Amino acid sequence: MEQDEFLGSEYNNLADLMGIDTNGGDLLGRISRLPKEKQAGVIKNILTRPPVTISQNNSRQELEKKFAQLPKEIKDGLLNQRLQLVDTRLYIVKEISGKQSIDVFQGTDNKNVGLGNIANQKLEKDNWFIVSAIRMLYGESADGKEKADFTHLPPEILNGEFELEAGQKKIFGLTTNDTFDTRNRTDLQIGYYKLHSTKLIEPQVEIKMPVKFAAAAKASSFLKVVFVGTSVVPF
Repeated sequence: MEQDEFLGSEYNNLADLMGIDTNGGDLLGRISRLPKEKQAGVIKNILTRPPVTISQNNSRQELEKKFAQLPKEIKDGLLNQRLQLVDTRLYIVKEISGKQSIDVFQGTDNKNVGLGNIANQKLEKDNWFIVSAIRMLYGESADGKEKADFTHLPPEILNGEFELEAGQKKIFGLTTNDTFDTRNRTDLQIGYYKLHSTKLIEPQVEIKMPVKFAAAAKASSFLKVVFVGTSVVPF
C-alpha cells in the first residue's frame, strides 16, 4: 500500500501527509523498504513534484502546506481516498436594514440556496477548511435578499470594522471594512481580499464575525460574506 501512496498520490506535500520526517532518515528508510523495482519510480515521483508554496494564490496548495496540522484520521482519509480536497466557497447573506452592526454567523442559521451554505455557525463534521480569501458584498432589493444584486460596499459599511475568529482562534483582528474596497482594481473580483496568512477552520467550532457600520444601513439592504478556500470532504 505504501508504494501506491508514493507513486499514485495527487498531493505535492506527501511527506507531511504521511507523517514522514524528511529531516531525518525516515523518508530514505521507507523508500529502502520498497521493492527494488519500485524505488526508482518513487524517487523520480518525489523529485519531479513542484515545490509547495503559498505565493501562487492557490488555496489547495496552501492547505497542503498545512497537512502537518491535520489530525491523523484526516491525513489517513486523504491518503486512502476516503476524503478529498475540493475548492469551496462558503457564504452567507444577512439583512442589515437600519442596523449599525451584525453578527454574520449565528447559531440559528440554516442552509438555503442563495442565502447561505453554513448552518448553526459551524462547519460540518470532518470538514476542515482553509480560508484563502474573503469577499464582502452589498445589495439592495425591496423584493428580498434572494433578488438583490450584490456589488461594492457603500460608505457607511466601508467606514466600519470587523473581526473574525473560529473556535476562539483569531483569524482577523479588528480591521476596517475598507479592506474590501476594490473600486479602483481591475484585477480582483468585487469586494475581494486575499489573506496574507491563511488560516485553518476546524469542524464543529463556532465561527464569529461581528461587523460594525459607521452609520445605519439603508432600508432593504443586505450584506453577503464569502469565504474562498479549500475543504476536506468525503468522496
